[in-house]
Amino acid sequence: MKNTALRRCLGCAACIALIFQCLPAWAFKASGSEHTIETGGSIRNISAGIKNYDNPLLFGKDNDYDGASQTLLRLTSKGELLEQASFEIHLVQDFTYWTTPGTSALLAAAPVSSMPDRYRITSSAWNWVDQDDLRAGLDVDRLSIKVSRGNTDLTIGRQAINFSEAYFWNPLDVFLPFDPEAFDRDYKPGVDALRADITLGSFTALTFVAAFGRKLQVESRPSGLDVSAEPFTDEPWYGSALVGRISTNLHDWDLAFQAGKVYGGIQLGAGFSGEHAGMGIRGEAAYLCARGDSTSLVIDPQAPGFRRETTLVEDNLKLVMGVDYRFSSGVYFNLEYFYNGAGDDDDLETAVMRSVTGETSNLGEHLAGIELSYDFHPLLTGHAAWIHSFSDSSNLVSPTIRYSVADEAEFLCGATIGLGKRPSTEQITLGGLPVYEFPVPESEFGTYPDTFFLEFKFYF
Repeated sequence: MKNTALRRCLGCAACIALIFQCLPAWAFKASGSEHTIETGGSIRNISAGIKNYDNPLLFGKDNDYDGASQTLLRLTSKGELLEQASFEIHLVQDFTYWTTPGTSALLAAAPVSSMPDRYRITSSAWNWVDQDDLRAGLDVDRLSIKVSRGNTDLTIGRQAINFSEAYFWNPLDVFLPFDPEAFDRDYKPGVDALRADITLGSFTALTFVAAFGRKLQVESRPSGLDVSAEPFTDEPWYGSALVGRISTNLHDWDLAFQAGKVYGGIQLGAGFSGEHAGMGIRGEAAYLCARGDSTSLVIDPQAPGFRRETTLVEDNLKLVMGVDYRFSSGVYFNLEYFYNGAGDDDDLETAVMRSVTGETSNLGEHLAGIELSYDFHPLLTGHAAWIHSFSDSSNLVSPTIRYSVADEAEFLCGATIGLGKRPSTEQITLGGLPVYEFPVPESEFGTYPDTFFLEFKFYF
C-alpha cells in the first residue's frame, strides 16, 4: 500500500513538473501592448533524523530514533492580465512521510493534529493520500489578482503579507509570521485577504488589509491536542482582521504604526528600524485588547472532572528589541530580546494550547535570540542560532551550513538541539486505580528531541 501511494505521488509530481518545465515564458498582444506570463517553481526535500529522549508517552516504548521526510513541488506563475492588472498563482504538491507517533516534533510535549492556518476562509488542500505515516496533498498556496491605478495597488486573493523587520519574533506581523526557530525563510505562505497600498510620497505609504479567517478551537486529550476551525459562517468577525498601517522615513529611520481588528481582538502597534554607529537597531511593540470568548479545557488531575477552563486569548503586550552588526572579519551578529505577554511561565499547558492556535510563538514570557553567520566561501555559509528562555532556563541551539551547488540549487544541513528539563508524567486515577497517563511540559525547549536534517532545493 505504501509503495503504491509512493509511486502515485512521484508519478503525479513528475508529470506536473514536466508540463510546467516545458512551458516557456510567453508573450501576447493586448490593447496594442505586449504582456508576459512567467512560469517556474522549485523542488525541495527535507529529511530529518530524530533522536528521542526517554518518554514512552511521546515516542513509544524503546523508541530511540525516528525519521521524517517532506518533498515539496511548488509551481508558480505570474504575469499581466491587462495593462493595469496582474496575477500570481502558486500550486504546491506535498509528500510527507514520518515514523514519529505524532506529526509535531516542535511541541513534543503535546503532539498535535494537522493545524489549520489563521486568516484562511477554508482549507484548499486536497490530501489524496492520508495515512497514519504518509500524506500527499495538493494545495493552492497563493492565488491573487492585483490592480494598479495611479498611486494605489489593490490586491485580492491568497497572498503573502509581511509587516515586520525583526528576525526571531514579529509582534507586528499578524499574518502567518515565521517561527523563531525556522532555519529556511525564503518562502512565506499566503492568507486570504483584500489589500490596498496607497503611496503618499517617496517614503510614505498607507496600507489597509482585510483578511478573512475562522475561529480556532483546541481540545486537550490524553494523546495530545486536537486543533480544528469553526465554519467561516459561525463567527467570521472573530477570526478575521481589518488593519490599517502607515509607514514612513524620518531622518533615515523607518517608522511604522498600525491598528485595527485582528484575530481575537483589537491591536495597537508601532515599530522602528535604522542604523547608528554601524549597528542596525530595530524595535516592535503590539498590544492586544481581547474581544469575545475563547476558552478551552486543560487536563488537570486536581480539578473537578479532571479538567479546568483556561483562556486562549487575553489582553497582552508583545515587545521585541534588536541590534545587528557586521564585523570587519565578515561575521554577522544579531541579538534580539522578546517580551511575550501571551506566554505563561506558571501554566505551560495553557501556553502550549495558545501556541498551537497561533496566539504565541513561545511558551515563556522572557526570551532572547542570537544569530551568527559567516561566509567561509562565496558558495559556503555557516549559520547558527541560539534561543534562550529566561523563564525556565531552557535553550534551543540550531547550527546550519548552506552550500550553493549551482545558481539554481542549494544544499543545507544542520541540527536543532533542545536543552532543558524534560516533560514529566502525571496520572488520572479513579478509585485509586490509574486510568491514563499524560505528559506535562516542565520547560519550553526541553520538550524538543534532537533533530538532524538535510535539505536540498532546486529552482527552475
